[in-house]
Amino acid sequence: MNTQSSQRNWFPVIVAGLTVLLAGAFYAKYTPNAEDDASPTSTTSTPATPVTEEGYKAAVENVMTTYRTENDAQAAYNAIIVLHVPGSMQTFHIDAIIAFGKLVSGNTDDGAARLNALQAQYPWFTL
Repeated sequence: MNTQSSQRNWFPVIVAGLTVLLAGAFYAKYTPNAEDDASPTSTTSTPATPVTEEGYKAAVENVMTTYRTENDAQAAYNAIIVLHVPGSMQTFHIDAIIAFGKLVSGNTDDGAARLNALQAQYPWFTL
């Protein structure tokens, strides 16, 4: 008499049960709730108060003052890239990021030329 053929194998039933439990846990964890959709998320990038042009210019002047004293293009690049920018200053901001990026990458002639061009175009910007 073969005893193995008469015994029931519970392994497939256990695996199927654990799979259903795991799928239910993932569903409960990662299903978005209606409450989450109604509340604002913390990842929004809009500041509480809009940035003014004068506030932006003052922040850029602080970055440039630090750049003039320390002559650290990487620190200036890191500081200017995180600034909140008013709509009227977006072109300047992108050009300044590119100029400091050139200085950081070692292309100092092109970076300095771009900074000089920014100074000529924007009288408030001082090197």
